[in-house]
Amino acid sequence: MVTDMIRIPKLAETADGKLVVTHWGHVASILFRVGDRVILSGLEKGGLLVMTPKGWGNPMFGRRSQGQLVAEPSGNPANPCRWTVAGAVVAIERDLERGGIGPGRWFCAVRVEAMDIASMAAAAEVFQSGWMTAAEVDALCRKAAVAPEMHGVRVAVACGDSQEQAEALLEHTAQGRLRFTSRPDATVNSDSGIVLPGPWQSVRDSARSWDDSNERVRKPFRRRAVAAGGSRVQLSLFGDSANVDG
Repeated sequence: MVTDMIRIPKLAETADGKLVVTHWGHVASILFRVGDRVILSGLEKGGLLVMTPKGWGNPMFGRRSQGQLVAEPSGNPANPCRWTVAGAVVAIERDLERGGIGPGRWFCAVRVEAMDIASMAAAAEVFQSGWMTAAEVDALCRKAAVAPEMHGVRVAVACGDSQEQAEALLEHTAQGRLRFTSRPDATVNSDSGIVLPGPWQSVRDSARSWDDSNERVRKPFRRRAVAAGGSRVQLSLFGDSANVDG
């Protein structure tokens, strides 16, 4: 089942009322990691929601579908007698060394703090605000995570869809933390699933060019291996058996 393939994140409420992720998972195109703090807004009514149980239990993610509350990413109905909406997810906060946000372009606002004015002046050239790609945000977070040792300063980073949004998030971001706005994709749920990009690189064979007129392009690719007796066998694409070529 698709729900078995998607890791379901688990939430817990701390003693001071904060929501943190205790088990990583992927919901509505957002990858939640252990230790993430989920920032809610009671004013938002749509998008990715957090539902809290009435009685014993832990919070969980959900959404509204045709007026009905459903859990995410499983898509199971949530009984309103048991679950209530705590708010909509508007931002996620995590440690800088666990940085990494969704694809696209982000405006990153940076705050540098230090007791030494000279250190702040030198670090200001390294840590600058502006529009960045996801890879550039990752690189910024890696440098900011080691800023106390390398530059003698502490850095806070906030990323949003606009400069105003990022600067508003930065006001509530602690040193050594990354806070970014959520970009939930309501179309990504248990019905459709997702494809996670892997860490491998796309390798293209540039030694020989191919086009649609090439005969090998039109023929299906066949993998062959040498059997114990020396004959070649064709490996099945859909089964566990291999047929010996005649």
